[in-house]
Amino acid sequence: MKVDLGVNTIYAAKRWPEPEVWGQHVGERWGLTHVQFCYDLLDPRMSLEARSRMAAETKQASGRYGFTVHNCFMGAGAYTYNLLLHPFEEFRRDALRWCELATDTAVQLGARGSGGPIAAASVRDASEPATRGLLMQYLVEGLQHYARYAAAQGQEFILWEPSPIGREMLISIDEGHDLYARLNHGSPIPIHYCLDVGHQCGYEMSGSNLDTYKWLEELGRYSPVIHLQQTDGLWDRHWAFTEEHNKEGIIKMDKVLAALEKSGLEEVFLFAEIIHAFEFEESKLLAELDETFAYLKREVG
Repeated sequence: MKVDLGVNTIYAAKRWPEPEVWGQHVGERWGLTHVQFCYDLLDPRMSLEARSRMAAETKQASGRYGFTVHNCFMGAGAYTYNLLLHPFEEFRRDALRWCELATDTAVQLGARGSGGPIAAASVRDASEPATRGLLMQYLVEGLQHYARYAAAQGQEFILWEPSPIGREMLISIDEGHDLYARLNHGSPIPIHYCLDVGHQCGYEMSGSNLDTYKWLEELGRYSPVIHLQQTDGLWDRHWAFTEEHNKEGIIKMDKVLAALEKSGLEEVFLFAEIIHAFEFEESKLLAELDETFAYLKREVG
Protein backbone atom coordinates (compact mmCIF):
# COMPACT_ATOMS: atom_id res chain seq x y z
CA MET A 1 0.00 0.00 0.00
CA LYS A 2 1.35 3.40 -0.98
CA VAL A 3 1.06 5.97 1.82
CA ASP A 4 0.99 9.73 1.23
CA LEU A 5 1.18 12.07 4.24
CA GLY A 6 -0.25 15.57 4.28
CA VAL A 7 -2.05 18.21 6.33
CA ASN A 8 -5.54 19.66 6.43
CA THR A 9 -5.16 23.42 6.60
CA ILE A 10 -7.87 23.87 9.22
CA TYR A 11 -5.03 24.53 11.67
CA ALA A 12 -4.37 27.81 9.81
CA ALA A 13 -7.95 29.13 9.95
CA LYS A 14 -8.13 32.71 11.31
CA ARG A 15 -4.43 32.55 12.26
CA TRP A 16 -2.53 32.16 9.01
CA PRO A 17 -4.96 32.78 6.13
CA GLU A 18 -2.13 33.75 3.75
CA PRO A 19 -1.01 30.86 1.50
CA GLU A 20 2.52 32.26 1.59
CA VAL A 21 2.56 31.68 5.36
CA TRP A 22 0.87 28.30 5.69
CA GLY A 23 2.58 27.17 2.49
CA GLN A 24 5.95 27.79 4.15
CA HIS A 25 4.81 25.72 7.14
CA VAL A 26 3.76 22.87 4.86
CA GLY A 27 6.71 22.75 2.50
CA GLU A 28 9.70 24.08 4.45
CA ARG A 29 8.87 23.56 8.09
CA TRP A 30 7.23 20.12 7.82
CA GLY A 31 8.50 18.91 4.46
CA LEU A 32 5.05 17.84 3.25
CA THR A 33 3.92 17.71 -0.37
CA HIS A 34 0.17 17.10 0.00
CA VAL A 35 -2.45 19.55 1.24
CA GLN A 36 -6.13 19.15 1.97
CA PHE A 37 -7.34 22.72 1.58
CA CYS A 38 -9.87 23.62 4.25
CA TYR A 39 -12.82 25.80 3.25
CA ASP A 40 -12.42 27.71 6.52
CA LEU A 41 -9.69 29.56 4.59
CA LEU A 42 -12.00 30.33 1.67
CA ASP A 43 -15.78 30.12 1.87
CA PRO A 44 -16.97 28.77 -1.50
CA ARG A 45 -19.81 31.29 -1.39
CA MET A 46 -17.37 34.19 -1.64
CA SER A 47 -17.18 36.29 -4.77
CA LEU A 48 -15.37 35.06 -7.86
CA GLU A 49 -12.88 37.87 -7.29
CA ALA A 50 -12.11 36.65 -3.76
CA ARG A 51 -11.85 33.01 -4.81
CA SER A 52 -9.60 33.91 -7.72
CA ARG A 53 -7.24 35.84 -5.43
CA MET A 54 -6.91 32.94 -3.00
CA ALA A 55 -6.42 30.46 -5.86
CA ALA A 56 -3.68 32.58 -7.39
CA GLU A 57 -1.92 33.02 -4.05
CA THR A 58 -2.20 29.29 -3.29
CA LYS A 59 -0.78 28.28 -6.66
CA GLN A 60 2.09 30.72 -6.20
CA ALA A 61 2.86 29.25 -2.77
CA SER A 62 2.50 25.73 -4.16
CA GLY A 63 5.19 26.42 -6.74
CA ARG A 64 7.47 28.03 -4.20
CA TYR A 65 7.15 25.42 -1.44
CA GLY A 66 6.61 22.26 -3.46
CA PHE A 67 3.18 21.06 -2.36
CA THR A 68 0.02 20.22 -4.29
CA VAL A 69 -3.61 20.67 -3.24
CA HIS A 70 -4.95 17.14 -3.41
CA ASN A 71 -8.53 17.97 -2.39
CA CYS A 72 -10.64 20.63 -0.72
CA PHE A 73 -12.69 19.91 2.37
CA MET A 74 -15.39 21.46 4.51
CA GLY A 75 -14.18 23.12 7.68
CA ALA A 76 -15.71 23.91 11.03
CA GLY A 77 -17.72 26.85 9.70
CA ALA A 78 -19.94 25.12 7.16
CA TYR A 79 -20.11 22.02 9.37
CA THR A 80 -22.47 23.95 11.66
CA TYR A 81 -25.14 23.93 8.92
CA ASN A 82 -27.61 21.15 8.10
CA LEU A 83 -27.09 21.51 4.33
CA LEU A 84 -28.31 18.42 2.44
CA LEU A 85 -30.58 17.25 5.29
CA HIS A 86 -32.10 20.53 6.39
CA PRO A 87 -35.82 20.09 7.17
CA PHE A 88 -36.75 22.88 4.74
CA GLU A 89 -36.70 22.02 1.04
CA GLU A 90 -35.48 25.50 0.12
CA PHE A 91 -32.43 25.01 2.32
CA ARG A 92 -31.70 21.61 0.80
CA ARG A 93 -31.78 23.14 -2.68
CA ASP A 94 -29.43 25.86 -1.49
CA ALA A 95 -27.10 23.14 -0.16
CA LEU A 96 -26.80 21.79 -3.70
CA ARG A 97 -25.56 25.22 -4.72
CA TRP A 98 -22.98 25.03 -1.92
CA CYS A 99 -21.74 21.76 -3.43
CA GLU A 100 -21.48 23.36 -6.86
CA LEU A 101 -19.54 26.34 -5.52
CA ALA A 102 -17.29 24.00 -3.53
CA THR A 103 -16.52 22.22 -6.79
CA ASP A 104 -15.84 25.48 -8.63
CA THR A 105 -13.47 26.52 -5.85
CA ALA A 106 -11.67 23.18 -5.92
CA VAL A 107 -11.18 23.53 -9.67
CA GLN A 108 -9.72 27.01 -9.21
CA LEU A 109 -7.32 25.67 -6.59
CA GLY A 110 -6.20 22.82 -8.83
CA ALA A 111 -7.58 20.10 -6.55
CA ARG A 112 -8.66 16.68 -7.75
CA GLY A 113 -11.84 16.59 -5.65
CA SER A 114 -13.73 18.09 -2.73
CA GLY A 115 -16.25 17.23 -0.05
CA GLY A 116 -16.99 17.04 3.64
CA PRO A 117 -19.63 16.04 6.21
CA ILE A 118 -22.31 18.00 4.39
CA ALA A 119 -25.54 16.63 5.84
CA ALA A 120 -27.15 16.77 9.29
CA ALA A 121 -30.80 16.06 10.04
CA SER A 122 -32.70 17.92 12.72
CA VAL A 123 -33.36 16.23 16.05
CA ARG A 124 -37.08 16.12 15.23
CA ASP A 125 -36.58 14.51 11.81
CA ALA A 126 -34.01 12.03 13.08
CA SER A 127 -36.24 10.98 15.99
CA GLU A 128 -38.95 9.71 13.64
CA PRO A 129 -38.13 6.14 12.53
CA ALA A 130 -40.40 6.49 9.52
CA THR A 131 -38.30 9.36 8.12
CA ARG A 132 -34.97 7.49 8.15
CA GLY A 133 -35.41 6.17 4.62
CA LEU A 134 -36.39 9.59 3.31
CA LEU A 135 -33.37 11.22 4.95
CA MET A 136 -31.09 8.63 3.39
CA GLN A 137 -32.70 9.31 0.03
CA TYR A 138 -32.00 13.03 0.42
CA LEU A 139 -28.37 12.24 1.27
CA VAL A 140 -27.87 9.93 -1.72
CA GLU A 141 -29.57 12.28 -4.15
CA GLY A 142 -27.62 15.27 -2.84
CA LEU A 143 -24.24 13.58 -3.05
CA GLN A 144 -24.98 12.22 -6.51
CA HIS A 145 -25.92 15.72 -7.67
CA TYR A 146 -22.57 16.88 -6.24
CA ALA A 147 -20.79 14.08 -8.13
CA ARG A 148 -22.50 14.85 -11.43
CA TYR A 149 -21.63 18.52 -11.22
CA ALA A 150 -18.05 17.74 -10.16
CA ALA A 151 -17.61 15.26 -13.00
CA ALA A 152 -18.75 17.89 -15.51
CA GLN A 153 -16.02 20.18 -14.16
CA GLY A 154 -13.33 17.52 -14.61
CA GLN A 155 -13.06 16.46 -10.98
CA GLU A 156 -11.93 12.90 -10.19
CA PHE A 157 -13.96 12.18 -7.04
CA ILE A 158 -15.92 13.67 -4.18
CA LEU A 159 -15.55 12.88 -0.50
CA TRP A 160 -18.15 12.33 2.20
CA GLU A 161 -17.12 12.01 5.84
CA PRO A 162 -19.06 9.85 8.31
CA SER A 163 -19.25 11.56 11.70
CA PRO A 164 -19.93 10.27 15.24
CA ILE A 165 -23.49 11.61 15.09
CA GLY A 166 -26.45 9.43 14.11
CA ARG A 167 -28.31 12.41 12.62
CA GLU A 168 -25.47 12.64 10.08
CA MET A 169 -26.44 9.21 8.76
CA LEU A 170 -23.64 6.69 9.25
CA ILE A 171 -22.59 5.26 12.61
CA SER A 172 -22.70 1.57 11.66
CA ILE A 173 -20.04 -0.38 9.80
CA ASP A 174 -22.61 -2.76 8.32
CA GLU A 175 -24.67 0.12 6.96
CA GLY A 176 -21.47 1.61 5.54
CA HIS A 177 -21.10 -1.17 2.96
CA ASP A 178 -24.66 -0.77 1.69
CA LEU A 179 -24.54 3.02 1.65
CA TYR A 180 -21.30 3.08 -0.34
CA ALA A 181 -22.82 0.86 -3.02
CA ARG A 182 -25.96 2.98 -3.12
CA LEU A 183 -24.03 6.26 -3.36
CA ASN A 184 -21.93 5.02 -6.24
CA HIS A 185 -24.67 3.32 -8.24
CA GLY A 186 -24.76 5.28 -11.48
CA SER A 187 -22.40 7.99 -10.24
CA PRO A 188 -20.07 9.33 -12.97
CA ILE A 189 -17.15 9.63 -10.52
CA PRO A 190 -16.46 7.84 -7.23
CA ILE A 191 -18.15 9.12 -4.09
CA HIS A 192 -15.52 8.07 -1.57
CA TYR A 193 -15.68 8.03 2.19
CA CYS A 194 -13.21 10.12 4.15
CA LEU A 195 -12.90 8.16 7.38
CA ASP A 196 -11.60 9.90 10.48
CA VAL A 197 -9.75 7.77 13.04
CA GLY A 198 -11.37 9.73 15.89
CA HIS A 199 -15.01 9.49 14.88
CA GLN A 200 -15.81 6.17 16.55
CA CYS A 201 -17.01 7.76 19.76
CA GLY A 202 -20.68 8.55 19.33
CA TYR A 203 -23.08 7.91 22.22
CA GLU A 204 -25.32 6.04 19.77
CA MET A 205 -22.56 3.63 18.74
CA SER A 206 -21.96 0.28 20.39
CA GLY A 207 -19.91 -2.89 20.03
CA SER A 208 -17.48 -3.06 17.12
CA ASN A 209 -18.74 0.28 15.83
CA LEU A 210 -16.69 1.88 18.62
CA ASP A 211 -13.50 0.30 17.25
CA THR A 212 -11.68 2.67 14.91
CA TYR A 213 -9.50 -0.14 13.53
CA LYS A 214 -12.57 -2.19 12.66
CA TRP A 215 -13.89 0.74 10.63
CA LEU A 216 -10.57 1.06 8.81
CA GLU A 217 -10.37 -2.67 8.16
CA GLU A 218 -13.96 -3.02 6.93
CA LEU A 219 -14.47 0.29 5.10
CA GLY A 220 -10.93 1.44 4.39
CA ARG A 221 -11.03 0.30 0.78
CA TYR A 222 -13.79 2.86 0.22
CA SER A 223 -11.75 5.64 1.82
CA PRO A 224 -8.56 6.60 -0.05
CA VAL A 225 -8.46 9.78 2.08
CA ILE A 226 -8.17 9.46 5.86
CA HIS A 227 -8.17 12.08 8.62
CA LEU A 228 -5.62 11.57 11.36
CA GLN A 229 -5.95 12.86 14.90
CA GLN A 230 -5.01 11.66 18.33
CA THR A 231 -7.94 10.94 20.65
CA ASP A 232 -8.81 9.15 23.86
CA GLY A 233 -11.76 7.47 22.14
CA LEU A 234 -14.28 9.25 24.36
CA TRP A 235 -14.70 12.41 22.30
CA ASP A 236 -13.73 13.66 18.84
CA ARG A 237 -10.62 15.35 20.22
CA HIS A 238 -8.49 16.25 17.17
CA TRP A 239 -5.42 16.31 19.39
CA ALA A 240 -1.92 16.64 18.01
CA PHE A 241 0.37 13.58 18.07
CA THR A 242 2.55 14.84 20.90
CA GLU A 243 4.28 12.68 23.49
CA GLU A 244 1.74 13.81 26.08
CA HIS A 245 -1.31 13.08 23.95
CA ASN A 246 0.13 9.84 22.59
CA LYS A 247 0.34 8.48 26.15
CA GLU A 248 -3.36 9.09 26.68
CA GLY A 249 -4.50 8.47 23.12
CA ILE A 250 -5.67 5.27 21.46
CA ILE A 251 -4.46 5.94 17.90
CA LYS A 252 -1.42 3.84 17.05
CA MET A 253 -0.12 4.37 13.55
CA ASP A 254 1.13 0.82 13.08
CA LYS A 255 -2.40 -0.44 13.78
CA VAL A 256 -3.92 2.19 11.47
CA LEU A 257 -1.68 1.14 8.59
CA ALA A 258 -2.19 -2.57 9.24
CA ALA A 259 -5.99 -2.15 9.20
CA LEU A 260 -5.91 -0.15 5.97
CA GLU A 261 -3.59 -2.70 4.37
CA LYS A 262 -5.99 -5.46 5.39
CA SER A 263 -8.90 -3.54 3.85
CA GLY A 264 -7.35 -3.90 0.40
CA LEU A 265 -6.63 -0.21 -0.11
CA GLU A 266 -3.81 0.27 -2.63
CA GLU A 267 -3.00 3.93 -1.94
CA VAL A 268 -4.03 6.21 0.91
CA PHE A 269 -3.67 9.92 1.57
CA LEU A 270 -3.38 10.55 5.29
CA PHE A 271 -4.20 14.12 6.27
CA ALA A 272 -3.55 15.27 9.83
CA GLU A 273 -6.60 17.25 10.91
CA ILE A 274 -5.44 18.88 14.14
CA ILE A 275 -7.75 21.42 15.75
CA HIS A 276 -6.82 23.73 18.64
CA ALA A 277 -8.97 26.23 20.48
CA PHE A 278 -8.72 29.69 18.93
CA GLU A 279 -7.26 31.05 22.17
CA PHE A 280 -4.43 28.46 22.12
CA GLU A 281 -1.05 30.18 21.85
CA GLU A 282 0.26 30.15 18.27
CA SER A 283 3.88 29.31 19.11
CA LYS A 284 2.76 26.30 21.14
CA LEU A 285 0.38 25.24 18.37
CA LEU A 286 3.20 25.20 15.83
CA ALA A 287 5.43 23.33 18.26
CA GLU A 288 2.76 20.65 18.65
CA LEU A 289 2.44 20.36 14.87
CA ASP A 290 6.23 20.16 14.55
CA GLU A 291 6.16 17.21 16.95
CA THR A 292 3.14 15.73 15.17
CA PHE A 293 4.77 15.58 11.75
CA ALA A 294 8.11 14.38 13.13
CA TYR A 295 6.21 11.52 14.77
CA LEU A 296 4.01 10.73 11.78
CA LYS A 297 6.95 10.72 9.38
CA ARG A 298 8.75 8.21 11.59
CA GLU A 299 5.65 6.04 11.81
CA VAL A 300 4.54 5.96 8.18
CA GLY A 301 8.05 5.85 6.67
